[in-house]
Amino acid sequence: FNKMSSDIVWQGMYLSLPLCQRLPTEGPTPTPTTPPPYQAPTLLLPVDGIVYSNITDTITLQWSSVGTLRDNEAYQVTIEDVTSGGTSRTVQYVKDTKLTVPASLRPLDNTSHIFRWWVVVAIQTGSNADGTPIYMVNGTTSSMRVFGWAGTNGGGISPTATP
Repeated sequence: FNKMSSDIVWQGMYLSLPLCQRLPTEGPTPTPTTPPPYQAPTLLLPVDGIVYSNITDTITLQWSSVGTLRDNEAYQVTIEDVTSGGTSRTVQYVKDTKLTVPASLRPLDNTSHIFRWWVVVAIQTGSNADGTPIYMVNGTTSSMRVFGWAGTNGGGISPTATP
């Protein structure tokens, strides 16, 4: 770089010292990674095996939080009428850690019905043509619990009467 005729350097000489040029090296291409699935929620209420004897009872299902859910995640709550042989099943998606059992599941045939329910975190993967969200399970499914709901009207009010 200094066009010297020998390797001898004398005091007072002006030398040009080039900086070392380092070229970047290719590294791994970053790829988005899916976060690990959530642990199973712990079911809290109602107590496993409880039977509600009044058709007008409001039944609220509750479970423990598994952490902060992202915007595109929800709890998938499945309620299955075991008495119907499992053919009657409702699936709902909620952000909260509780769900009121829909009144449409109330047994109106004066028989007791056994319901099984469980919860799992789900992630929205898209939407149908009508805008309905499409979900996929993104965690471990909770244990199952059961509750009974008698098709009797313990309060003496007709289920079809209006106040």
